[in-house]
Amino acid sequence: MIATVTILTSCVKLLLIPAYYSTDFEVHRNWLAVTHSLPIKKWYFDETSPWTLDYPPLFAWFEYLLSHVAPFFDKNMLDLHRLNYTSDNTVLFQRLSVIITDLIYSLGVYLCCSALKKSWKKDVVLPILLLANCGLIMVDHIHFQYNGMLYGILLISIAYMLQVSGSYS
Repeated sequence: MIATVTILTSCVKLLLIPAYYSTDFEVHRNWLAVTHSLPIKKWYFDETSPWTLDYPPLFAWFEYLLSHVAPFFDKNMLDLHRLNYTSDNTVLFQRLSVIITDLIYSLGVYLCCSALKKSWKKDVVLPILLLANCGLIMVDHIHFQYNGMLYGILLISIAYMLQVSGSYS
């Protein structure tokens, strides 16, 4: 069930690739450029763009990892001095990065649902409600964020707490 819903929602997300995107698109593009172009000690002090890196270090490292895949789509997106840069390949890369990292969210949903007592509501309704969350789809795939990945990490943590405690009934 979870795999089917993940595939269906991913198809909807793929349809949103050419959709509107907010300034957060440029923020993340700039963070890719900052983490790719500058030494670590300058990541949080660069003022080339108004969109300074202001997320915790783990997220900066995430952007750094993405910046090594980005050149396969468009190396110009990593130019620190190209403010407000966009191209079809940049949009494609950034949208796909959100869709692919949403697999962490799907894993979190699967683990949480597996940790809960079996019932049709938890095996069918809960995964559909979580994976087809319109708010999350709009924020992550139109406004441009990585909340699904972060929620996935949270759900994975909750699932492991439920498994360790064994007290949920």
